[in-house]
Amino acid sequence: MSKKGRPWLKGAEIAGLSLAIYTLLLWLFLLIVFFVVSMEEGGSGIMDATIPMTLSVVLLSQGVGFHAGSITLTITPLLLTILFVWLVAWLTKRFAQNFKSYVMAVLLWVAAMFLYSVNVTVVLADALPIVIGKTAIVFTIGYLLGALPGSKALKNAMGKVQSTISERVYKTLSLGIKNALWLLVAYLGVGLVTVLVWIIQNHAAMFKVFHLAGMQVGSRIVTTICTLAWLPNLCLWAVSWLFGAGFSIGDLASFTLWSDHASGLPAVPVFGLFPQSLSSDGARDILLSIPLLCGLCVGLVELFHPQGFALNAGKPGQRVKVGKLIVNLLYPLVTFVISSVLMSLVANLAFVFSSGALGRYRLRHVGVDAAAATQAAVKPTTIGLGAAWTVAVVLIAAIIGVRMLSKHQRNIAAASSSESKSEVAKTKTGTQGGAAPEEP
Repeated sequence: MSKKGRPWLKGAEIAGLSLAIYTLLLWLFLLIVFFVVSMEEGGSGIMDATIPMTLSVVLLSQGVGFHAGSITLTITPLLLTILFVWLVAWLTKRFAQNFKSYVMAVLLWVAAMFLYSVNVTVVLADALPIVIGKTAIVFTIGYLLGALPGSKALKNAMGKVQSTISERVYKTLSLGIKNALWLLVAYLGVGLVTVLVWIIQNHAAMFKVFHLAGMQVGSRIVTTICTLAWLPNLCLWAVSWLFGAGFSIGDLASFTLWSDHASGLPAVPVFGLFPQSLSSDGARDILLSIPLLCGLCVGLVELFHPQGFALNAGKPGQRVKVGKLIVNLLYPLVTFVISSVLMSLVANLAFVFSSGALGRYRLRHVGVDAAAATQAAVKPTTIGLGAAWTVAVVLIAAIIGVRMLSKHQRNIAAASSSESKSEVAKTKTGTQGGAAPEEP
């Protein structure tokens, strides 16, 4: 094939392989799940639903929910979304990273998702244009993650940015972005640990739900594995719970650090893992202070670490340049503002995507209030970053003030010593220049 047509072919390979691998793996997994359930629980014709359900799950993992009778499911299984994005990124990095390949790949992917949407046996929760838009965005994210890192276009763009702005401004921007990403990753890690604690504490309640539903061992295992697809969602709900915003299961249940109440929840095993409120005020205060302490620690390290801003009060005896000192303090302040704004945007999107519906009425919203959860996580973090900056300002001002006071005292002592020496000298001079005493 000619060089002009090769990028288009590479794009077709990326879309085709992504479609084949992702769909095939999901189909095989659901085939095993339905086989185990049909063997243990019975049900004729359940195996016939494997292919339509696979198509529905492929769309669901890209944010396209569906209605099936009285069941509504619009909660995106974020673990499947992450795995799909990683697959597209890996194939993109392996085959092609140019614009022509992207155009061909995304067009073929959208066309495939259109065919999927018209062949499912459920009613999709979104109109066809929205389905196309969501699937195109998810595929584009995966393609960009595979194409941009290490690409010439990104290197040229970064080079132009670095040549256009000063090194300090570039460092300020990069540190602001890194702060936000690392803090968000740390909070997700804390959320994962919290979910593991819930599992350890409340696994008996989950087994009780299994028993009440009459599920056999095999069905319990495959159901638990299926639940892992929503593990990132649970981690985000745990973060909201830890930092005081909580989460809810529609109008039937709500869980916060202060209260927990549930009535009439459906027999979903994972619902048995949800936490009880804390009775200890001290424990609640510790959990609520996590983002504040994280912001404070990150801020202090970045302000004084040599690889950060390396703030200092200058060398002893060196003249303080007030203007330069103010500028040095403004750069980290801008960094912390960038971190807070970026954290707000990313956290809000993550909380929105982690929630959805399990029904049309009392279960129409399951998950977190995105605005409240974002505020609970980002506001104390911002206060912690601001506190770190304030500590740095006060500490540097105190050091400079102590040095100035010490210098002033030394000057006074030196002046006093000089005056004393002058008086002694005058006394000696007067004694030597006076008349000699008369002899008797």
